[in-house]
Amino acid sequence: MKKLFTILLLFSLVSSSHVFGQDTTASNKIDSLLLSAKDSLIILDSTLLEVELPTINLTPSLEDLIKKGRTYSLLANEIILELQESLDTSRFAEEIPAMVQTISAIRERAKTPNTNFNFRYVNALLRILKTTEENNEDLDGLLQSRLDRLEVLDSMLTGIKTDDFFRYKIRDTLLLPMYSDEIERLKGNLHQLDSTIYRQELQAARYQSQLSSITIGIMELRRYVETNKSLLEKKLLNKEINYIWESYSIPSPKSIFEITLDSIKLNYLFLLRQLRADPLITFLAPVILIICFGMVKYTLRGIKEDKEFGKIILGRVKYLDKRPFASVMLALLPLILFLFDTGSIALLTFFMYLLVFFSSILIFTAFPIRVFIKWMILVVIFLFFSLSNLYWEIAYQERLYFQVGNLVTLFFLWQIPRKFKSDEESEVKFLGNLRLVTMVFLILGFISNGLGRFSLGKILSVSGVVGFVYAVTLYFFIKVVMEIIYVFVENKRDVDAFTSYIDFKGIQERIKGFFTLLAIIFWSVILLHNLVLSDYFYESLDLFLNKERILGATSFTYNSILLFGVILYGSYILANNIAYFASLKDQQHMGSRTKRLGSSVLLIRLAIFIIGFFIAATAAQIPLDKVTLVLGALSVGIGFGLQTIINNLVSGIILAFERPIQIGDDIEVGTMSGEVKEVGIRASKILSYDGAEVVIPNGDLLSQSLINWTLSDKKRRIELIIGVAYDSDMQKVNSLIGEVMKRDHILKTPAPRILMQNFGESSVDFRVLFWIESMDQMLDMRNEVMSAIFQTFKENNIEIPFPKRDLYIKSLPEEIGKAEDKKNPPETDSGG
Repeated sequence: MKKLFTILLLFSLVSSSHVFGQDTTASNKIDSLLLSAKDSLIILDSTLLEVELPTINLTPSLEDLIKKGRTYSLLANEIILELQESLDTSRFAEEIPAMVQTISAIRERAKTPNTNFNFRYVNALLRILKTTEENNEDLDGLLQSRLDRLEVLDSMLTGIKTDDFFRYKIRDTLLLPMYSDEIERLKGNLHQLDSTIYRQELQAARYQSQLSSITIGIMELRRYVETNKSLLEKKLLNKEINYIWESYSIPSPKSIFEITLDSIKLNYLFLLRQLRADPLITFLAPVILIICFGMVKYTLRGIKEDKEFGKIILGRVKYLDKRPFASVMLALLPLILFLFDTGSIALLTFFMYLLVFFSSILIFTAFPIRVFIKWMILVVIFLFFSLSNLYWEIAYQERLYFQVGNLVTLFFLWQIPRKFKSDEESEVKFLGNLRLVTMVFLILGFISNGLGRFSLGKILSVSGVVGFVYAVTLYFFIKVVMEIIYVFVENKRDVDAFTSYIDFKGIQERIKGFFTLLAIIFWSVILLHNLVLSDYFYESLDLFLNKERILGATSFTYNSILLFGVILYGSYILANNIAYFASLKDQQHMGSRTKRLGSSVLLIRLAIFIIGFFIAATAAQIPLDKVTLVLGALSVGIGFGLQTIINNLVSGIILAFERPIQIGDDIEVGTMSGEVKEVGIRASKILSYDGAEVVIPNGDLLSQSLINWTLSDKKRRIELIIGVAYDSDMQKVNSLIGEVMKRDHILKTPAPRILMQNFGESSVDFRVLFWIESMDQMLDMRNEVMSAIFQTFKENNIEIPFPKRDLYIKSLPEEIGKAEDKKNPPETDSGG
């Protein structure tokens, strides 16, 4: 447009002067005329003359105005696009009324007369208020960030509108129509943006006002609930009601049935709220259960189709084959539970009901009917106690029911040592320890309830019964998990590589401890909830772990130390288990040295240790300069007392790279010989032929003479020295031994050799040399060959002599001669 304007102006000037390019003076005149004409196009906008604006001494050029117009137009379009991404009002419209309804419902319950809230309900209210407050703060944060951004956009618009750019316009809009249209659109956009920003600010302020009202309501209710909680804590050890042998009245307008129904309805709402709060996990949980059940069912079907070993494998599982669905549910439900927020007692109780149901199926299947009947009686008591645990107010009407339930449960627990018999010692031991813990809780609950401490007695009684039943379900959880792992391990094995149950016992010992620890953690979480100590415990633990502590010039927390230790210990466990499973894998390839990992596992273990160390240091926020200081201190220690350890460590790395020995090799080191069982970081283990496990430092394996009988292959030469009598037919002896050498396990190449070795004192010695396929057969083949040679020689009258000595007696001592004469007196002549 600018170039077109210049051309038109030049054309008009040339036409009027009739002169073009004759001299320099004329050219200068034309340039000055162009500039003046061009600047005269820009004039002040008469519509803005009455507006008070800063005085401008310098009129902007046409290029500046066009450039500013384009810049402001682009900026306005960007603001329009950003404002189109307005606030997500659907979330506010959905969650703000829900929070208002929650606060209103809590206020209504707080105003109910003659209502005594218990610990369960008070803690639930505090948890709900905390969740509501967090949601409220999240929404308020979104609003505040939106308002801050709107303020920035509004300041940008103000800067554009107050610019002197709008004081000027083109004298004749027909000369630059596109520019004029662009400026008009810009003015319209600025007006529209101003209105949009105002509307969005007004909308955000309206939501912010509602959130502020919710915040005030949360603060008031929290103060009220915390006051009631403090009163309950003070009254916990005090007498609430008369002694059980005294008459008493129940200050409650509701029956126990009404209280139960109200509590079920309320906890049902809590459960739905919890499930809706985690929609992804709520969707994934049943999907995971179905997929895992399908995998187990498919594995069991494959094992059953194995005619050779299927019955043997399934004969070693007690629950999984008979009740696969119930077993899978028991194995996964405790794990899926902790994918959710475990703060809701309604959710915990729901999962416990599922676990008790599936455990009852397994008990009915695997135990005698009398055990199942007693278990169902305990389940009934458990249902009553767990439902009572969901009450949101104190109901003294259930006092006698609790006492009866305590007595019945104590009666069954007392009979366990005499009535319960099991082939598994672990079951008896587990049940005995659990029985003692549960009886302590029930006895204390019975006494507290009788002495008028109803709330304390109820807490102890519920903790005892629920803890006992839940512990039994967790016991089945461990057993079923072990069975599932067993069938998966055996299903992965080839038919020709089938191993015995002993292999699984080794795996079980390594992983059972982990699942037992998980079960203890799960049980402890439920126990803390039942004792109403979960919030206090978590807050105290969080404070203890995350409180910053000072040691000299260094600050740290116990949480960082714990995290460092856990990650490092986890890497240690992982490295050891990888080494163990690698050794099991190598046992399937004992005949091929190249297919075994062997000492290469040491490199994997070292890599896991190093990676684990740096991950632990990073997670614990330990600066790398501190790590270098520690390494420097270690280098000083190496110079004094750690030479041997470092020597063995470096030797282990050399063994891993050079691989002079592998796991499964038969070696001799000094006076020790045996099979290599493990190549460790500091030392290696050798299983001697007499069954002893010998630990040899890695440095000794490199510094001493090492004989590896299986480095290249497992062939072994056997040498026999056979002696025959001097009067034997030597050619026949040679041929007889040659016939014995024609056996299947004796290699044809290298061929056996029969050599006359030595002329002994009593025999002619033959040296017999032959090779066998594997040194594992050495003792058997030696015995077989020697027995065959002995039998062959015996059949062919070949004498195997033994040392002989000829003794010549020249004279006897006088005493021995007299003794002989007395034993043999001379005969007398009777005739005379």
